[in-house]
Amino acid sequence: MKRTRSNSCESKRGAALLVALWVLIILSLIVGSFAFEVQLEAILVSHKRKKFRAEMMALSGIDYARAVLDKQQEAKELEIEDMDEDPDGFMQAALFVKRGLPTESTIEFEDGGTFTVRLESAEAGRNVNLLTREQWMDMFEFANVPSTEWDAMIDCLEDWIDEGDLRGLNGAESDDEFYQEAGYPVKNGPLDSVEELLLIKYWGPEILYGRPADEDGDEIIGIADKLTVWGDGKVNLNSASEDVLLSYAEYEDWELASVFESRKGLDGEENTLDDGIKSLDEIGADPNKFKLQSDFVKVTSTGDIFGNQYRIEAIVLMKNKDSVVVYWSEGPVKKNANTR
Repeated sequence: MKRTRSNSCESKRGAALLVALWVLIILSLIVGSFAFEVQLEAILVSHKRKKFRAEMMALSGIDYARAVLDKQQEAKELEIEDMDEDPDGFMQAALFVKRGLPTESTIEFEDGGTFTVRLESAEAGRNVNLLTREQWMDMFEFANVPSTEWDAMIDCLEDWIDEGDLRGLNGAESDDEFYQEAGYPVKNGPLDSVEELLLIKYWGPEILYGRPADEDGDEIIGIADKLTVWGDGKVNLNSASEDVLLSYAEYEDWELASVFESRKGLDGEENTLDDGIKSLDEIGADPNKFKLQSDFVKVTSTGDIFGNQYRIEAIVLMKNKDSVVVYWSEGPVKKNANTR
C-alpha cells in the first residue's frame, strides 16, 4: 500500500515536471519569436531610415547642381587666373558646364553620408527624332547591323513618328500584325526616350544594347549610348564619346586625335581650367552638325549612406538665366547594379 502511494506521488511530480518543461519551452518560443520580430523591425526601421537619408543626400546633390547651373552664367565672366581660390571645385564645375564639358563632384559629411553629382551634356548623342535616313544608315553601318534590315527598320521608325496611317514601303502602322499582337498602336509622334525604340517593329534589344558574334551573325555594337532625344540634333563636341563621333561618316579614327587633344586645352592635361574646345574652327568641325555648348544638361545625383544609395536623374533645360527641369527619374540603387 505504501509503495502504491509513493509511485503515485512520483508520477504526479513527473507529470508536473513535464508540464513545467513544456511551459518553459512555449515561453521560450514566445520570447524568442518576440525578440526576432523586434530585431526584424529594428532592421527594417534602420533600412528605411538609411534609405530616407540617402534620398535626402541625393536631393541635396540636386540643389548643389542647381547652384552650379545658376553660377555658370557668372563663370563665363571670370578669368582663369581668378579661379585659383576654388578648393572645392565649385566654380570649375560651373565653368565646365558652361563649356559643355562633363564634371563630377563628391561632397562628404561627418555622419558618413555623401552625395556625388555628375553634370554632363544631354546632347552628347545623336537625336533619334532628327536623324535622316542617310544618317541612320551611317549609324547602322558603324554598329554592324546587317544591311538587309536597314530599310525595314527606318520605315517602321518613320511610321512610328509621323502623323497619319500611310505606311512606308517596308513600314508598319497600327493595323500591322506585330502591333495587333503587342496590344498597342503606333505612337504617331516623336520618341520620348531612346528605350522607346524597343516598341517599334524590327527594333530588338540587340540593336540598342549589342550582340556578341556567334554562328548566326557578326557582332552588333549597341547604339543606345550613342543616341538621345534631347536637343536640336547637333552633337556637343566637348562631351561626345569616340563611338558617337565614329558614327559620322566623315570621321575616321585618325581624325579624332585632334578633337580629343583640343579638349585638353593648351596645357595638354585633362581636368584643368583651360579644358575644352573653344571654337569649332580650330578643329574644322561642321557647325551644322556640331556644337560646343548645350541647352539641355543631364544631372545625376547619387546619395550614399553606409552603402545604401539613392539616385536621381534629371534633364535640365537652360533658358537664359533660368533652369527648367524637363525630365525627372528617381529611386533606390540596387546593389551590384550596373550604372550607365
